[in-house]
Amino acid sequence: MRMPTKTLDDEKGFDLLVARGICLACFNAPWSAPCRLQMAILESLKERYGGRVTLVDVNIDYLEHLRSRFEVSSIPTMILFNRGTERRRMVGMYPETDLCSILDAELAELKT
Repeated sequence: MRMPTKTLDDEKGFDLLVARGICLACFNAPWSAPCRLQMAILESLKERYGGRVTLVDVNIDYLEHLRSRFEVSSIPTMILFNRGTERRRMVGMYPETDLCSILDAELAELKT
């Protein structure tokens, strides 16, 4: 099973997506080289995390209200949510191994 990726066209579905369980929202812009690299890393995690984590692609050029709401000033910024609560904020590039450690810890905590 693959990790679902949701690309938001509007802001309405964001709160629903992050409320469902573990969700990693990546605030990015397609013109940013670091963002493109980070999204490629996130895409590579799909097989490992299956349906246990939802990845949300938040294009800050189109979803400026979300960028403002979460006070995102640098991209890429990733925010990890667990049932709608912000658990961790990561600014800048994160290697796959670090992201796996973060997601594994969050999934382990969810089971307890």
